[in-house]
Amino acid sequence: MKRPENVGDMIWRSVDKKLLYGLSRYRGVLLVVSVPVLLILAVITLVPRSSPLHVDRVHTLKELRHVGPDAATKYAIVFDAGSTGSRIHVFKFEQLEGQLKLISDTFEQLKPGLSSYADDPAKAAASLQPLIDTALKTVPAGLQASTPISLKATAGLRLLPGDKAERILQAVEALLKKQPFKLAPGGVSIMDGKDEGAFAWLTLNYLLGRLSGSVSNTVAAIDMGGGSIQEAFALEEADAKAAPKDYVTQLHGGGKVFNVYVHSYLGYGLMAGRAKLIEASQSGSNGAGASECFSSGAVGKYSYAGKDYPFAPRGDKGDAGKCSVLGGTALKAEEKCGAEQIQCSFNGAWRGNGLSKGRQYYVSSYFWDRASETGIIKDADAIMWPTSPKEFKAKAAEVCGLSADGVAKAYPKVQGDSAKFLCLDLTYCDVMLTKGFNLDPSSSVTLVKQVLYNGQHIEAAWPLGAAVNDLSA
Repeated sequence: MKRPENVGDMIWRSVDKKLLYGLSRYRGVLLVVSVPVLLILAVITLVPRSSPLHVDRVHTLKELRHVGPDAATKYAIVFDAGSTGSRIHVFKFEQLEGQLKLISDTFEQLKPGLSSYADDPAKAAASLQPLIDTALKTVPAGLQASTPISLKATAGLRLLPGDKAERILQAVEALLKKQPFKLAPGGVSIMDGKDEGAFAWLTLNYLLGRLSGSVSNTVAAIDMGGGSIQEAFALEEADAKAAPKDYVTQLHGGGKVFNVYVHSYLGYGLMAGRAKLIEASQSGSNGAGASECFSSGAVGKYSYAGKDYPFAPRGDKGDAGKCSVLGGTALKAEEKCGAEQIQCSFNGAWRGNGLSKGRQYYVSSYFWDRASETGIIKDADAIMWPTSPKEFKAKAAEVCGLSADGVAKAYPKVQGDSAKFLCLDLTYCDVMLTKGFNLDPSSSVTLVKQVLYNGQHIEAAWPLGAAVNDLSA
């Protein structure tokens, strides 16, 4: 039975008819307006509350750069205790998604080296305090406890007699343990010369961006310090397997493992080489060490590794040619290495037959210093410079013809007694490259002091390579 219609029903029925009429009249307008409204409602409903549309504050450019996995800032402190001085590197890295990027290298150095305090270990350790102060200023206080610190001594300490080197290292370790940094196990030690050469090679190729390509894309390195000289170059896998075991080191970098030929010639750095050339000139009738390796007026006594070597010029002026002959004698270039002589370099070391052929050679340390002081490097602001062994030979002939006073006037960058040894030093550089490492006199080599990396000049030395290898293994 149908319910009777009351007054309220009559009113709503009237309203419904009018509403439907109005909607039909304006349905086009309503359709246009409703679409964006519905879209906004959908966004509000579907987008989670953590959406980027919900902004609490403005992000800085630095923060936006590191959206995603956080970039970790890491520091590493490495002391390089060489034969002529002590140096500190405070490396700052950014590690992001497994990639290690060097941000900066804070570097300081001082002289003399730890070996100069052979009889006073406490004084040797105390000499490092200015470098420690540099580290304290560089590493933020909040990161100091997690920052590793280490000291690796090189050739100078290796040559000290008895337990003098060990006593110095004990004093240094005691000092470093008092610092707020983390001293790594075995962090204070005498580094093997082979490791020094290997890490220097890795540093150079890392900074040059050569680790990502093939083995043939890498460069070879020769680094001449005061007490030793190292050569290193990468080997193809087949050559590495065929090489004597003691000459190959595996290094990590650029996401790969490299087989690197490396040999350190202890006692053949420039300072040690001076002593060897003086000795080579001595005979029963020449106890004063008269030699063609010294300019006229260059007379004195050279002290190295606890021994004195008197020296004097032979004749009115030096003779680079005859000095070169003495250099070949000092290098023992014809000594056998247990293989065909063509595979030997000098002092009985194996080097392979042409395994480094085609590689660009980068030479550093004292090669750079003597080239810079004598004008072989013609740009005072240069950090790399192309040259050849014959340029050292030509410069040696020029210098050897001058008197000791004339050398000091012609080359004002040469400091102190180094003017007396400049004829010998330049000849030794030439002899080392040609008679030692068998490079053609006209071959192109690159002198390197630093490498431009990430907008900064970074020293091409072994400490960085040690850090890269450890963090890439």
